[in-house]
Amino acid sequence: MVEVRSGLRGSRAKRIRCGVSTLALAATGWVAPAFAADDPPAMPPQEQAAPAAGQEEIIVTGIRASLTSARNIKRNADQIVDSVTAQDIGALPDRSVSEALQRIPGITLQRTNENRDPARLAAEGGGVFVRGLSSVRSETNGRDVFSANNGRGLSFEDVSPDLYAGIDVYKNPSAEMIEGGIGGIVDLRTRKPFDSEGQVIALSGDYNYADMRDKGYWSGNALYSNRWDVGLGEVGILLSASVNNIGNRTDSIQLGTYTVRANGGAPSGFQNILVPSSLGWRRIDWEQKRTAFNGSVQFRPDPDMTFTFEGFIASADPKDIEHAEGVYQLPDYDSTYQVNDTGVLEVGTYRNANMDLDTRYGESHKVTRDFSINWKWTPGDHWAFSADVQRISSTSDVLSFTAFTEFGVAGADLTNPGFDPRRPNIAFDLRGNSPSVTVTENGASLASANNYWWAAAMDHLEDNSAGSWAERADVEYKFDDDSFLRSFRAGIRATDRQAVTRQTGYNWGLLSMQYWMAGGNPVYINQTGSPANSGLPNQTEQFNYDDFFRGSIGVPGVGWFPTADLLTNGTANAYSYLRSTQTAGWGWAPLTEDSYANANPGADNVLGGVATQREKTLAGYGMLRFGTGALDGNIGVRVVRTRNEAVGYLSIGTITSPCIALPSTPGCSGLAGVLAFANNGAGGRLSNATYRNSYTDVLPTLNLRYKVTDQLQLRFAAGKAMVRPNFSQLRPYASLGFTLNAAGTALLPQPLGLTGLAGNPYLKPTKSTQFDFSAEYYFGRSNSLTFAAFYKDIKDYIITGNADETFTSNGQTLTFNVARAVNGEHGKIKGVELAYTQFFDMLPGALGGLGFQGNVTWIDSSGGANQPVNTLDPNQTNNARDTTLPLEGLSKWSYNLAAIYEKYGVSARVAYNWRSEYLLTTSAANLNAPVWSEDYGQLDASLLFSITDNIKIGVQGTNLLNTRTFLDVGGAVLHPRYSWTDTDRRIAGIIRASF
Repeated sequence: MVEVRSGLRGSRAKRIRCGVSTLALAATGWVAPAFAADDPPAMPPQEQAAPAAGQEEIIVTGIRASLTSARNIKRNADQIVDSVTAQDIGALPDRSVSEALQRIPGITLQRTNENRDPARLAAEGGGVFVRGLSSVRSETNGRDVFSANNGRGLSFEDVSPDLYAGIDVYKNPSAEMIEGGIGGIVDLRTRKPFDSEGQVIALSGDYNYADMRDKGYWSGNALYSNRWDVGLGEVGILLSASVNNIGNRTDSIQLGTYTVRANGGAPSGFQNILVPSSLGWRRIDWEQKRTAFNGSVQFRPDPDMTFTFEGFIASADPKDIEHAEGVYQLPDYDSTYQVNDTGVLEVGTYRNANMDLDTRYGESHKVTRDFSINWKWTPGDHWAFSADVQRISSTSDVLSFTAFTEFGVAGADLTNPGFDPRRPNIAFDLRGNSPSVTVTENGASLASANNYWWAAAMDHLEDNSAGSWAERADVEYKFDDDSFLRSFRAGIRATDRQAVTRQTGYNWGLLSMQYWMAGGNPVYINQTGSPANSGLPNQTEQFNYDDFFRGSIGVPGVGWFPTADLLTNGTANAYSYLRSTQTAGWGWAPLTEDSYANANPGADNVLGGVATQREKTLAGYGMLRFGTGALDGNIGVRVVRTRNEAVGYLSIGTITSPCIALPSTPGCSGLAGVLAFANNGAGGRLSNATYRNSYTDVLPTLNLRYKVTDQLQLRFAAGKAMVRPNFSQLRPYASLGFTLNAAGTALLPQPLGLTGLAGNPYLKPTKSTQFDFSAEYYFGRSNSLTFAAFYKDIKDYIITGNADETFTSNGQTLTFNVARAVNGEHGKIKGVELAYTQFFDMLPGALGGLGFQGNVTWIDSSGGANQPVNTLDPNQTNNARDTTLPLEGLSKWSYNLAAIYEKYGVSARVAYNWRSEYLLTTSAANLNAPVWSEDYGQLDASLLFSITDNIKIGVQGTNLLNTRTFLDVGGAVLHPRYSWTDTDRRIAGIIRASF
């Protein structure tokens, strides 16, 4: 809103300006971060001038004020930066930090929390990519912030947006800024009590309704801030809290990988076509509670000295229930086959289908605690000193638990269940954007519990923690006002970080029967098992896929699944029932906390077991700011020393060979040394060892700005950046294996006979030499047109390499061909960004409130390499080496468009965000193949009314067009569609008050 007031003076006007407008604008800190966290913010001079008596006064509020503040941050910063700001307290433009970030040029949002798990899309979006790179450093108020899942970066989807004043994205930072991101730095800013002139009380709440979930969720936040003059100086206190609840539902149809089918008995024209290896449908009901608390105390004993004490605690508690049903076989040839022009099967039938059903429950509890003390002293006009101490800790507890049933028929020939004529036929039509699935029963009812047996169960546990101490001290000398040199800053920073992961593998175990078993003793779900458990039949329920895809796609409407209560009441409780389904000698048993110590890293989980890793850094920088007339800038260098320490061990695989019992067996003589190495074939674990590594990086930076006119300025930036390897990649672990011939009496020839998979504690960081140019034109009070071009030359990508390495065990030394993460490959990324914001004040009357904001980004890359999440998984390492694939997460095009209205107490925005196709992962879980995300665009909107100067009400909508997500599977040349997913349209009613 733009209000014009004449002659309004006095305490009420001052209160409104400070409490509603100036607070948020000042909190954004339009200037670039100075040499220490939390420098006092200031409004740019052109926005500060107060009107003379009797003149008209323009007070900018709402969306326009947020955009104006973001514009001024960019205009006045020492570096190239883009921002999102919250004018109203608790009012970032989106319901999550991730979604707010995607509005910034050059930033894209990944729609799944884990790129290797495309079967489960995120409700609010997951990973954030800056200029096509996921190597992004996350900060809060210029300090470290991270999640315990990796001990490096922050899971932005776990962060409540309500308590932040804004988000700044630095794309080519200066030497004073902390190292650790080649994509950029994302800094989340909270408010401080000295940001406002006096008391501020703010409250907001919303009710967020998810239409597919058919459920609403309450959220709210509150803030109190004040400052007083006391005998010893001035004291300010700010307390804020947020409770954010959200939920949604996703419906999806998914195929497996496509297989080339060459069958001489196929009908004419149907040889050598691509057919899907499976077909499934899934519903996930997800919800999350986020809570955040922020407290800040500032003390100013005199105008030149300020102490700031801050504590921030944030937690996220997501949980979900999933019902999935699938057919895992190739469709049969018949007259229903229809194939598209590229040879991909689109219409067909699975006959006598083996149906697998599962209920999955997932929950996690994530907490981040951040406490800091900051001191600043500016004695006189030339010197400034600062010191800062921070303690941050993060924990993450995770449970994943799944139980499976399968569809069968009592009395059927279970030794050959795939040919049971009473199993259903499942026809599919995959043409277009709305596939259909039709089930025809063959005498056995899907609605009857008599036809389902207990199949399997699987659980997984995590208990991760990470913590860090960080200390820094800085000094600045400011030169005289008439000097070309403006200031010199220098400082040092030390950190001590520790990450502990306690994770199991995925503990899958049989219950009574699998459809692929030759024989078996199925326990049907209407039976009590052995020993009899009268409560067992009550542990399944009939589940209907009601209103699937809002009724636009038909699938089987019924199935018998394990109950949600069986999964949500703990694995021990589930075992008390499921143990009655198991056959003597094998079966599933739940994991316990003791399972962490017995787990090993593996293909299903690189962080399996218990791992402790420690990292210490020591950094120093010097930076010179200069400028005269139209030219200014800064030049500096940052030098950082990194030391890593981790404990690891060697796992030796087992050998099954007749040579163990009868060494005299012909041909066994060559295995004697190998068997001795493997402890007579029993394998085992070698003792723990500590691995240490250290390296030094020199990171120069240059930022120049030339003001062509008061409105037009040009920038040039150059520098070097680095990002350290993830702790999972640094884990010092190796697994050695042996491959024998068919008779089990000799090794296969090298490099197949003796192989190994390993992590690498000696990895170096990935480094970037980068250049930026921008042209920025600012006009009016809120308008801008900016252009940016960037180029990054990146080396030391982390890839998987093979090398021969020697190991010694039981007095035997053998050479293994080991695949492990190594530094290699070189690549380049370049792109351009164009952004435009304007409010059309020149239009008459109500039309003068119209505004527009838009940006477009183009990115291209060459060379480089994708890195596998897990070097112990051959599927991942092999696929990551595919040089025909582009870099993961990189869309060539992305854009944002927003129509804005701000006048007469009305604040409205309609925003559309779009990105082009990109490679989600080189190797998706279970599929073990590349998965691509097709073009995706989403429409969101908001409308708020100012009821009074202090109260606003409104509505906000997300995913208004019900955009469907499509994923593809396959290589670079041909990747047919394999997944269709719908999620909720969310509508929120909002109220905000500020006094």
